[in-house]
Amino acid sequence: MIRILFLSAGTNAAYHCIKILKEKFSNNFYIVGVDINEKYLVASCNYLDNFYKVPRSDSMGYYDIILEILAQENIDFLFTILDVDQGFFSSDNKDLENIGVRTFSVDSKLWRSYKSKDTMNNLLNLHGFLTPKLYNLNEIELNRKYFIKSKKGFGSIGARIATGKDIHNINNVDDYLIQEICIGPEYTVECFKYHNTIRTVTRERIETKAGVCTKTKVFNNLELEHIAREFAKKIDCPHCFNLQFMKNSIDQFVITDVNFRFAGGMSLAYAAGWDEVSALAEIMLNKSENEILATVPDKIQPQYIVRAYNDVVTKIDRSIVAFDFDGTLLDSRKRHIVVLDDILKQFDINLDTTDLIDFKRNNKNNVDYLISKGINENLAKEIQAKWIENIEKEEYLALDTLYSATIKVLEEYSKENDLILVTARNNKVGLQNQIDRFDLRKYFKEIYVVNSNKDISTNKAQILKNENVAKFFGDTLSDKKAADLAGIEFIYCENGFYKLIQ
Repeated sequence: MIRILFLSAGTNAAYHCIKILKEKFSNNFYIVGVDINEKYLVASCNYLDNFYKVPRSDSMGYYDIILEILAQENIDFLFTILDVDQGFFSSDNKDLENIGVRTFSVDSKLWRSYKSKDTMNNLLNLHGFLTPKLYNLNEIELNRKYFIKSKKGFGSIGARIATGKDIHNINNVDDYLIQEICIGPEYTVECFKYHNTIRTVTRERIETKAGVCTKTKVFNNLELEHIAREFAKKIDCPHCFNLQFMKNSIDQFVITDVNFRFAGGMSLAYAAGWDEVSALAEIMLNKSENEILATVPDKIQPQYIVRAYNDVVTKIDRSIVAFDFDGTLLDSRKRHIVVLDDILKQFDINLDTTDLIDFKRNNKNNVDYLISKGINENLAKEIQAKWIENIEKEEYLALDTLYSATIKVLEEYSKENDLILVTARNNKVGLQNQIDRFDLRKYFKEIYVVNSNKDISTNKAQILKNENVAKFFGDTLSDKKAADLAGIEFIYCENGFYKLIQ
């Protein structure tokens, strides 16, 4: 499967993209979402394969957190929804290149113009495109009305009509563009670019509520779409972008906004047969140009579209039951033995290890076991270090099986509870692959992975507390300690790696 990460997964555009990808290409894409909200407050959560709550994009550490998720989830493609993320994760970002991630953002050169509406206006004028007339603060008349918008605003947030007197009273007035008031209606031209081909469709805003278009006409406006094609010839645009138009005081179309991202109203054009999400999917799947362009037709039959909001149930509160993985649901005893046998061969040591698991169940580890077999302590520790390096390699993970009762237990407990997985692994991708191989993902609302090298009990306990878990299934003393720290019921799985001493 191709692995995708969506930033700002709670936005309308992200919801539309994720929904289309999962409904039309469910077998092709594994989709991870991140957002500043809890998962159950994100409309797209029911379509996501995994989710991370992250800090705001203007927070310290945000960039590094996203890079860590990209690497951890082995992501192939990154979808940036908001403008600010295009700056962080431009198409020529070296950090993304180093971990093999492609993004559909602008490049860093274009971002320098795009990051502010005044510099974008300069770029437009440089290439001969008309924009609304701008005014300096000392040019405006007190009783005349103007249109103002933030230089770094998103969508129509903060944009409004104000008198010259009101504008003079704005404390941070230098953060705003002061423009002539343009004449409606407002048009959005959605564009899809693939190599030298530009496909376009126009939406005329008929009604808006809270800045969001709710009624529209979708059609082809030849004049506006010609301007959009000329724009794409002169500026190196990403696959998906949109331009907004109105008329100025002398009846000329002017570009009022440029967005090198998905349009917030993209689902309106989709209802009329314009499907840029599927076109992007075909690009990711390396399909032919004809297949890619098939879902963004050159001509659209004029249609009127009314937006009807969809209510989504994202969470039903039920008791939370948590499961450990290795030794609880997954039988990895053979792997532990085979890895040790292979390491011993490297040291030219011939040892019968058939009693390894029984030995370790008495709260012992590999070093204890090797010493009991007469191996020097320092050598035993060296062998253990090699064992740790190899134990989560894919070739050894392939040896694991499920316990015979695993599916039955998960089926039974998932009837009246929400299940989460709380386990310790270093190879997180290997874990996710095993979950998919055994078709276990459908049982778990959340999958939590802590580092297996330190503070396992404490880190698991914190997750159990945060998720308000009622009971925790595990097989080790570490699991029991986590449950005790969280103050919840512990259910011991006796087939695992440790024998609890009563």
